Amino acid sequence: METSRRLNRYFRLFFIFMCMGVVFLYAAAPARATTRLEALSLWQGDVKEQLIDFIFDVSTTGSPDFIPANDRVAVFDMDGTLLSEKPNYFVFDVAIHYLNEHADEISVKGPAYKALCDAAKAHDYKYFKTHLPDAFALPFEGKAYTFYRDYCRHVFETAINPKKKRPQKELIIRPMIQLIDLLQEKGFSVYVVSGSLQFCIMSISEKYLHVSRRNCIGSMVVATPEKDGKKTVFKRGKLSPPPNLKEGKAMRIMMRTGQAPVLAIGNSGGDAWMLGFTATSLYRTFTGIVDHDDPREFVYRKDKLIKLAQKESWGIISMKDNFKSIYGDD
Repeated sequence: METSRRLNRYFRLFFIFMCMGVVFLYAAAPARATTRLEALSLWQGDVKEQLIDFIFDVSTTGSPDFIPANDRVAVFDMDGTLLSEKPNYFVFDVAIHYLNEHADEISVKGPAYKALCDAAKAHDYKYFKTHLPDAFALPFEGKAYTFYRDYCRHVFETAINPKKKRPQKELIIRPMIQLIDLLQEKGFSVYVVSGSLQFCIMSISEKYLHVSRRNCIGSMVVATPEKDGKKTVFKRGKLSPPPNLKEGKAMRIMMRTGQAPVLAIGNSGGDAWMLGFTATSLYRTFTGIVDHDDPREFVYRKDKLIKLAQKESWGIISMKDNFKSIYGDD
């Protein structure tokens, strides 16, 4: 009887160790690489094939177009490229929500503050666009950067888009996120480059856009350091020019990465310098624009940018023709 119990104990231990070994092997095994046939399943059409050929060709050792990993830099605009931007840019939505919540205390600070509060109450988006320094700096003036970042994420996750009647966090353009995932699998360093404030981008970049907050490039406000006991707190001040738009995008990409990207995608005239800068790389490049021609999202075609893309032979990504799905559920 004792021998039988001992054998059963040995068998149980052997079985446990075997299971642990299988688990270890699965955990240690590298994830299976995406093949060309599997890549970009949410895409279709010629642009899909162009992207797949580019990504696999430049990341395959021995390919004539091979690009060393350190030089595989990809940049994406945010609003309108990675997430829907209608009826308003996310960074302005954040300001409008905060101004409406705290109008009584903010509006009494001066005429510029009151004008912003009035514009927020009226949802006067044009006012925010034409008063960019005030819109970026005044609503959260004196607040800690971390407070602003957390508030941005709160608005992104809870505010309802008035056009689509659903939270902004559900209006992410899924084919573009799938593209970012593939690029990172193939050794690209991916950056989000936006005219929005940098901490606004950081608030959603990792969870929702799959890009490290360290790889966010945006407009900046002046930081004022203060001591809170043993902690150092950075508080927000005025806009630090230039805003990250037009030539500012190209400049900040160069300052951050030290080189021209090899892939860039945007959707507005403010991205033209970024796209043009990418085209100057000595490596093979892919430069593309998103054409908002699909009622599944919003229809607002930017004819001037499309003509520039045609002239420069940039890729034109038709949301209607090249995306099987916009938000992953349509």
